[in-house]
Amino acid sequence: MKSILLLLMGCILLFVLTIITGKITFAHQYKIRSKTGIQRSEYITIGKIKQYIQIRGQDSSNPVILMLHGGPGNPMAYYSYDWQAELEQDYTVIHWDQRGCGNTFYQNKTAAKPTLDLLLSDLDELVDHIRLEFQKEKVILMGHSWGTFPGAIYAGQHPEKVLACISVSQMLDFKKSEQVSAQEAVHLAYAAGRPQDAYEIEKMLEPIMKCRKFDKPEAAKLLKFRQLKEKYLPSQYSSKMLILQLFSPYMTFRNLRWMFSFGSLIAANSALYETLLADQKSTMYDYTLQYETPVIIIAGDCDWTTPYPMAVKYFNAISAPYKKFITIRNTGHIPFIDRKKEFSEALSDALCHVIHRL
Repeated sequence: MKSILLLLMGCILLFVLTIITGKITFAHQYKIRSKTGIQRSEYITIGKIKQYIQIRGQDSSNPVILMLHGGPGNPMAYYSYDWQAELEQDYTVIHWDQRGCGNTFYQNKTAAKPTLDLLLSDLDELVDHIRLEFQKEKVILMGHSWGTFPGAIYAGQHPEKVLACISVSQMLDFKKSEQVSAQEAVHLAYAAGRPQDAYEIEKMLEPIMKCRKFDKPEAAKLLKFRQLKEKYLPSQYSSKMLILQLFSPYMTFRNLRWMFSFGSLIAANSALYETLLADQKSTMYDYTLQYETPVIIIAGDCDWTTPYPMAVKYFNAISAPYKKFITIRNTGHIPFIDRKKEFSEALSDALCHVIHRL
C-alpha cells in the first residue's frame, strides 16, 4: 500500500513538474522581444466593471485585431499565444474575456449578467478604448463561433469604427445549426448501421428545438445530444487544445477554475443562450445583410458545430465593399489551431487586400 502511494505521489509530482517546465519553455519561446512590441495583460473599466484584456504584438503601431471568443462563456486568450504568433508580426492582437466569462467573471461576480445589448455596449466601449490608446481610426474585429454573432452585428451598426469584420466558424442560427448537424449525424448513423442512434438523435433534437429557457439541466441535455451527434460527425475540436491550455504561460488558477465551472458558465450566460433560442432577433438574418465594411468569413469544411454549408449560404446572401470566403480543408470548428499556418497565411493575404484598398 505504501509503495502504491509513493508511486502515485511520484506520478503527480512528475506531472506538475512537466506542466511547470512546459509553461516556462513556452513563456520564453513566445516572449515578445521587439523594442516596438507590446505584451500586456490587464483589467480595464468597461461598462462600469473591471474587464480582462490581453495584448500581444511585435509592433504596437500595427493595425489592431480585437478577438471575440466563442461560447457564450469560452475564453481563448490564455491559449492564443501559439496559433496567433504569425499574425503578431503584422498585427497587434487583443483578446477580451467578455462579461460573465473567465477572468472578468471572477473579478466581478456580482456584476449584471450579460445580455446581447449589454455585451454590444461593452464592445463599443472597448473599441473606443483601443482606438484611443493605439491612435487608430478603426479596428479589425475577429470573432470565433459565438463571437462572430456580436462581432458581425457590431460591424453592421458601426462601420465607421471597423476596418474589417472577420468571422471564423460563423454562428448564424443556433437552433438551425443543431438541426442541420443532427440531419448529417442521422445520415451517418444509418450509413454506419446504427439506426438506434439515428432514432435517438432525432428524438433528442425535438425538445432542443422547443427550448426557450436555458439552465444547467437544459445545458446538460444539449451537451449529451452533441456528444451523441459527434460520434458520427468529423472531429470538431482540436486534439491540440488541452496541451496548449495546460502548458500556456497565461494559464492562471482562474482559467483552470473556469474550465471546470460548467454551472457558473451557464448561470452567468443564460440570457445570451436564451437570446439564441428565441423566436426573434436570434439569427444573423435578423440583422443587416448589407455591410459597409469588408467581410472575411473563414470556415473549416468539416465544421458541423456551425455548419459549413450554412456559412457558404450566408456569404452568398451578404453584400460588402469587399468580401472573401476562406475554406480551411479537413478541419472542424477550430481551424486556427488545427491548420494554424494555413489559417494565418490565408487571413493575412485577405487582410493585405483590405488594407491596400484604403
